[in-house]
Amino acid sequence: MPILRHTYSFPTHIEYGPGAIFDLPKFIAQAGYKKGLLVTDTGIEKAGIADSLRDVCEKSGISIETFSDVQSNPTDDNVYQGTKIYKDSNCEFIIGLGGGSPMDAGKTIKCLATHDGPLEKYDDSKGGDRLIKNNMPPFYAIPTTAGTGSEVGRSSVITIKKTNTKTIIFSPFLMPTIAVLDPEITRSLPPHLTAATGVDALVHNLEAFIMPVFHPFADALAKDAIERIFNNLPLVVQNGGNIAARGEMLLASAMGATAFQKGLGVNHSIAHALGVIYDMHHGLANAAVLNAVMKYNIEDNGVRQKMASLGRIFNTDTDAEKVIESIKKWQISLGLPVDLKGLGIKQADVSAIEEYALKDPCCPLNPRKVEKGDVAGILQNLI
Repeated sequence: MPILRHTYSFPTHIEYGPGAIFDLPKFIAQAGYKKGLLVTDTGIEKAGIADSLRDVCEKSGISIETFSDVQSNPTDDNVYQGTKIYKDSNCEFIIGLGGGSPMDAGKTIKCLATHDGPLEKYDDSKGGDRLIKNNMPPFYAIPTTAGTGSEVGRSSVITIKKTNTKTIIFSPFLMPTIAVLDPEITRSLPPHLTAATGVDALVHNLEAFIMPVFHPFADALAKDAIERIFNNLPLVVQNGGNIAARGEMLLASAMGATAFQKGLGVNHSIAHALGVIYDMHHGLANAAVLNAVMKYNIEDNGVRQKMASLGRIFNTDTDAEKVIESIKKWQISLGLPVDLKGLGIKQADVSAIEEYALKDPCCPLNPRKVEKGDVAGILQNLI
């Protein structure tokens, strides 16, 4: 593999550290911009974080319009609404403030600010990335959770309402201009959401790590991030004010989203299906199916070897089954589900969940080929 031709890209400008959010207006002003759109959600508004950002921007002579109606699983309607506000207000840039949903919506508003709709024509699985040009406004990403890593990503996941399909909009030109990783603004996230978003970051790194793609840069990031998450997520669940551990989680989340340029697998495909059919929180869905998916994937010898290599990180032997058991115990200690019992999954929906998962763009990338009936088998072991 090392003698073959490869291309690697790690271009994101990252501003990290407590108080980093208050330095963002300086960068915006230096670029000559005066008016922007803040994309966020109602929870961030209630927490007061959006007010703090607007205040510091206005003190720097920067005017901010706000779109705060982004849903937890953002839809194309959210994007159209935000784009209208952006255009009607003559904005020059966009700030995404929140979890993955506001950031994904913000990146897609960035696209439609200069590209005609409908949004589904930019579907990456249908070659829509070729239609996205480098003529879009700047986008500044500020995560309030340590999970999706969308602040360093070049794609967004948006549900197209008329087909009820999670659609990936992808282009290198969607990369945020600056990612601001400020652990201070993640401290108000409650323990259950801290755990759920944190395990999303873990799954990103695990799935990236086991992908049979030669990418030593991404593998090194993923492995390091897995260790950071295993050690620090329990600390922030126990004490949300632990800023050092919050910072470690933000870094691990961003590292995961950088690493998964290798791809994601069936764990995410099933989680996407559960998000669409049950509107289940993405991190919670990833956590609930993780144990069964890992057991499914280690039937592939390459995956088994890679999972076994994580034994030291998870304080166990270099044995894939023992690593999986250690991860399961860790999840339970965090109050996270390790199956779908009690989450309202209906036996009658198993076929629909499998059908959706098999069509999901992550599914063909899974290191063990997923055949019809495999997802149903995974689900049967969980419900």
